[in-house]
Amino acid sequence: MNNISIVLRDLEFSDTGKYTCHVKNPKENNLQHHATIFLQVVDRLEEVDNTVTLIILAVVGGVIGLLILILLIKKLIIFILKKTQEKKKECLVSSSGNDNTENGLPGSKAEEKPPSKV
Repeated sequence: MNNISIVLRDLEFSDTGKYTCHVKNPKENNLQHHATIFLQVVDRLEEVDNTVTLIILAVVGGVIGLLILILLIKKLIIFILKKTQEKKKECLVSSSGNDNTENGLPGSKAEEKPPSKV
């Protein structure tokens, strides 16, 4: 938005140094602004090849993502197994509706005879 570029031509290595730009803006009641930059003159701009860096970052990111996915799947499987085991426990404990307290079956009250008096 507020980016302003300046093109400098025919520079020499001796032009390297610190430069300050002063401006007045009439839309801001001639408010003054300034910026200081350091100019370095080079023979030619060297472009850096970031391909290897991007490949490394992609591989590391993929491995981290895969580990997170494996941990989430593990948590889900453990959760499902716990729920399944809880259901089985509920089935084993649940009553069949028969009351064995008076019919002489194991665990019934009929087995509990009072001690005989001698």
